[in-house]
Amino acid sequence: MHLLQVTIASTNKPQPIIPAAVVPGRVMPFQQLITQNNGSNEMRIGDSSVSSTRGIVLWPSGSNTVSPALQYSGDLTEFYVNGTAGDILDIMVLD
Repeated sequence: MHLLQVTIASTNKPQPIIPAAVVPGRVMPFQQLITQNNGSNEMRIGDSSVSSTRGIVLWPSGSNTVSPALQYSGDLTEFYVNGTAGDILDIMVLD
């Protein structure tokens, strides 16, 4: 298990939940993600095409679970978040 904390850098711009500098040239497989939006604004999570109208909605102070269909099929470097600058996304990764 790992705990990640992502601070939204720019409003309405997709950003990876794990920056490339943290995991250069490798993947981060996982079984399950549990997310919690600790900001005061709605966020969305998805792939690089996530936007203010596209992706899974993460409501403020709520939690959501993202589980891949196959065990160990997910890769954290493929997930992006879109939100409001300064808001915080906490993620528990079960690997």
